[in-house]
Amino acid sequence: MGLLTLFGFGRTALRERREPTLAPVASLDNPTVNLSEVDGTWFADWAMGGAAAKFGPAVNERTAMAVSAVFRCVTLISGLIANLPLKVFERTPEGRREATEHRLNRLLKLEPMPGSPMVAHQFKEVLAQSMLMHGNGYAIIRYDQAARVVGLELVLPWLVEILRTTTGRRVYRVSWDDGRPVEYIDWEDMLHVAGPGFDGVQGVSRIRYAAGDSIGLAKLLEEQTGFAHANASSPSVFVEAPANMKPDSFKRFKAQWAQDNGGWRNAGKAYFGDAGSKLTVLQMKPVDLATIDSRRYQVADISRFFGVPLSLLNETDKSTSWGSGIAEQHLAFLGYTLDADLSRIENVLNARLLGDGRYYVEFERSALLAMDPVTSAEVMQTEISSGVLTINEARSMRNRPPVEGGDTPLVNSTNKPLDQQLAPPKPPPPQKLPGAI
Repeated sequence: MGLLTLFGFGRTALRERREPTLAPVASLDNPTVNLSEVDGTWFADWAMGGAAAKFGPAVNERTAMAVSAVFRCVTLISGLIANLPLKVFERTPEGRREATEHRLNRLLKLEPMPGSPMVAHQFKEVLAQSMLMHGNGYAIIRYDQAARVVGLELVLPWLVEILRTTTGRRVYRVSWDDGRPVEYIDWEDMLHVAGPGFDGVQGVSRIRYAAGDSIGLAKLLEEQTGFAHANASSPSVFVEAPANMKPDSFKRFKAQWAQDNGGWRNAGKAYFGDAGSKLTVLQMKPVDLATIDSRRYQVADISRFFGVPLSLLNETDKSTSWGSGIAEQHLAFLGYTLDADLSRIENVLNARLLGDGRYYVEFERSALLAMDPVTSAEVMQTEISSGVLTINEARSMRNRPPVEGGDTPLVNSTNKPLDQQLAPPKPPPPQKLPGAI
């Protein structure tokens, strides 16, 4: 692809395209060459299962998905992104139209990489998950011999490093794990969807850099609760053994305790010791541990990192499950969380594949209304009565055949045709003069 664009073919023919001159991999002597976050996290993943957390077990992107709140946040956002149709539109003097004949249309709707089993839904979902979890989603733009886009090959984020060449040009090094040799991809040939970050080059993993401690604490509380139930020993009394108990007697003491009081089936039983034992009544209640409240707080804390309302995580303790309050939260989620991620993907696709020209790609956000048929019908009725949509355009959205007279815009509550509304009023009939025959 580089040689083709160098001699004037492809979308970058108006400016010179220099082939990358690769510099050595980043080292302590030259730390500015490698722009990726190479900080030994791969070794922590291999040795400990993730980066060390202040609370609880080590956490990485894979183990974090075992926490229900993280799993739901990631699958919710990525699933919504994958469900939305991604269309190619053409700018026309009359407005815009869907360019179903465009070469990218099939790649974005059916098969991003022909010959690969991955379909468009999986492509968008994995790309969004990579951005949400690792901070970056990658896909290589593949071309044919005529410099035309023929495929979008998804690359998992841990296989990619971002390098800066000796000429200052950015290049991506892909270390394939399927036996293929290392591949260097110029920045113009890589779809890089970056999440929030610090340098404008790449996003950061919200698991490692932000939510790691919160997720680690959630896993710790989960394990603590599990062990508390699996090894439940919740006595209502405490037995103090005699000070001069022999070792054999003490072993028998512990064995009897484990047999009679260990496990969740024996929770709450009293223990009877040898002669000389003392009895102390305990008044501890389960609420003293406040485990349930702590776990509920961790759900709320994790939801903040992903911008997902608690009502979408089945956590409605502080609010009702019905009503306008929940509906407003969902609208805020679509506007303040989901729309930003959609814009990231759209911007990268347009910048790398189409540019600022005749065509552009965009998610069909109105498809979100299909999940609420009542609201969808109300919005469509408003658009028809205000002249935004014609009846036949609305019927086409519902896969209905056109009707006669349905191509005329209507306005006001009486659905009067727009051309009649704008027509000048008819002059009043002439009045007869008094006494005229």
